[in-house]
Amino acid sequence: MQATASAQAADPLAGDHSLRKLGALGQGSFGSVGLYQRIGLPLDADGYPQDDKVAIKCLPVRCVDFTLVSREVRSHCSLNHPHVILFKRLGLTADRRYIYLMMEYADSGDLFKYVQQRGRLPEGDARWFFQQIILALDYCHRRGVVNRDLKLENLLLKSAAEAPPPPGQLEDPRNLHIKVADFGLCKTAVTSLPKSRVGTLYYMAPEVLRASADRPYSGVLSDIWSVGCILYVLLFKAYPFGSISDRDSRAQRDAVIRRIASAEWQLPASPPVSEACRDLLKRILVPDPGKRITMEGVLNHPWFLEELPEGARGFNATLVEEQERDPPRCEQSMEEINAILRSAEAELFRQPMFPGGGGTGGGAGGLGGLGPGGGGLAGGPDGTMLDAATAAGGDSGIDGEIDELHAEHPSLFEMGT
Repeated sequence: MQATASAQAADPLAGDHSLRKLGALGQGSFGSVGLYQRIGLPLDADGYPQDDKVAIKCLPVRCVDFTLVSREVRSHCSLNHPHVILFKRLGLTADRRYIYLMMEYADSGDLFKYVQQRGRLPEGDARWFFQQIILALDYCHRRGVVNRDLKLENLLLKSAAEAPPPPGQLEDPRNLHIKVADFGLCKTAVTSLPKSRVGTLYYMAPEVLRASADRPYSGVLSDIWSVGCILYVLLFKAYPFGSISDRDSRAQRDAVIRRIASAEWQLPASPPVSEACRDLLKRILVPDPGKRITMEGVLNHPWFLEELPEGARGFNATLVEEQERDPPRCEQSMEEINAILRSAEAELFRQPMFPGGGGTGGGAGGLGGLGPGGGGLAGGPDGTMLDAATAAGGDSGIDGEIDELHAEHPSLFEMGT
């Protein structure tokens, strides 16, 4: 009995005979992501074996924010695109203590780890990844979904190569396909403008810093800002506004927030980038969202169009038109998904209180991407190297400091400053 309990603690899905755990992909404060093999899958419609490897995010019911999970599942179910991780199904473990999300497995880690290992990318390789991210984001926006938490850790990589690279060598970027993951902070753009301050500081647009109940913002334009920050990191292996860690003083942390709020950034002298690339970055990283380049502007920008694969420019319009006639479906009906969520939420109130968790839920349900990450990037144009704690600094404990800066220096957060 004790061995069984121990096995379930290590693997919440240990008793599910339709799944075999192959390894761990990530660990978060409130759950884990594992690589699993699905057992006994039927052949696909063409008579071929299905891809049986999946990534599964397991979250303790007592820590789940059901609003976020429901939003993530509903939005993710509506998306089916080559550069978006495919959502497969939602489940509740046999002991009813864990809720899990089963998704497509991306076998080559995430873009953060790739940049950390390889370093600054040549402009052509950065464009290759940027084009894929933009095509994925444009598709999501056309489908009415804004992401609000775009970052390198949530951009997974899937290899199209027939064989893995030799030991010690990184995959050729042209063999790597971007897969946008983690829709835990997404919002359906067609319902209302976002009003909450969510996301990761290093990629957070100035208008998101200013966000409040009476100060909504365009999630579409804030997503574009985030992609501009991602492009900067790909080119320079540095965050455009510097970085922070728990070791930094309050003044140092405030300085980063101030630079983001006023869009104070500069292009490093080295490595040099083309004038077209510089122009695009300058059009994206604009503090006033009304003056920022739109998605249509990015899609028509000369730097984006250079080396764009044939057929890519009109792909999304055709795909969305088809999906409006025949919407994407995951493996479950929405009725089944809703029943699982109701059952999990009901179970929450039957569980005892746990230290640090509480029997009323309300924990943060997200884990970030479904691929391994970690390590650090350079902190800014000065090239200061970061450790893992600093790389994660954009996620922790910053909301209160932003509120205090609002109170102390309200003019800093006014439009156009």
